[in-house]
Amino acid sequence: MKKAIVVAFVGLLMLSCKSQPDYFTVTGTLTNSSGEKLYFSELQTNKIAVLDSVILESNGKFSFKGTTQYTKFYALRTNPGNYITLIINPFDQIIIKGNARNLSSTYTVQGSDESNKIRILRNRLTESVKILDEIGTDFSSYIGKPEFNKMKDSLSKKSMQVINGHKEYTKQFVVQNKNSLAGLMALYQQVGVRQYVLDPKNDIAYFEMVDSALTKTHPKSEAVKALHAQVQEIKRQLNSEFEINSRVGIGALAPEIALPNQLGDTILLSSLKGKYVLLDFWASWCKPCRIENPALVKNYAKYREKGFEIFQVSLDKSRSAWESAILSDSLSWIHVSDLQFWNSAPAKVYNVQAIPANFLLDKNGRIIAKNLRGDALEAKLSELFN
Repeated sequence: MKKAIVVAFVGLLMLSCKSQPDYFTVTGTLTNSSGEKLYFSELQTNKIAVLDSVILESNGKFSFKGTTQYTKFYALRTNPGNYITLIINPFDQIIIKGNARNLSSTYTVQGSDESNKIRILRNRLTESVKILDEIGTDFSSYIGKPEFNKMKDSLSKKSMQVINGHKEYTKQFVVQNKNSLAGLMALYQQVGVRQYVLDPKNDIAYFEMVDSALTKTHPKSEAVKALHAQVQEIKRQLNSEFEINSRVGIGALAPEIALPNQLGDTILLSSLKGKYVLLDFWASWCKPCRIENPALVKNYAKYREKGFEIFQVSLDKSRSAWESAILSDSLSWIHVSDLQFWNSAPAKVYNVQAIPANFLLDKNGRIIAKNLRGDALEAKLSELFN
């Protein structure tokens, strides 16, 4: 008797195991669908791979099935602008209902909590974008009218309130769904073309939060791996920026420069302590630098006797070109160069990526301003000396 019970139990167990399909399904019914072509695709990190498609008949019914070893992003669409995103687990049985002509705004999801989270997230974004579009329309209607300036400020403020409100919503969504791929998707929302809700650097804490959680819960996901790689690169950039700012940021003591002038005499930047110094990076071949030089000449003549000096570092590689430009532009201050072009040692120390570039130093050699040109430089010098 006991043996029969055991056999029956094993048989029931095997039957129940076999009743679980080894694939996922996405089925549903779409209204206004007759003749529409519905595509089912996998969203990969670098492309959209169409897996299947069907021509919808008047009853609007469709069915797709597939296999996956781990949770992935998928999409249903009729055209590139009319789509929905799904998060599908290996054995999900998902049911979709909606209007084929306006799928993204009308669909409902059963059988996938993850996909439903995406639906909620997207609907909230759609609401925010709609309000921003209305504000944009109002803005355009006031162009050329007397009240434009007044309304411009009001509408800009209203726009920022909408963006900031959506940003706070997104942050809360991420916190509440950091273990879900829906949380990952929230990181990359846009309220406009390349206008992301969250900034990878400024909001790195949220990217790290999702990365840390999903690396544990979805280690095989290509999307998660891509996020992890991005987070590591952002952290590297932030560390680099922190190191640069600590070295040549506002308030930092300007690193020493010791280079030869036109006569071959080594001049130290630190020898100018006691004066306000404009440390300026330029080159004879740099047209914007040459255009800026007359403004430097004007300010030097005005404030030299009051304790202003210019220490100009050239990124030239030709001594004759460098010296000729000094004479041609009537530059009567301190000039130094190692004639190493972009390999110039001071340029690397000061992280100069483009020229002209300058750093204004106080009497103690600390950096108090950066990249002041033309009127901005004159205004700052007037503030210091007058």
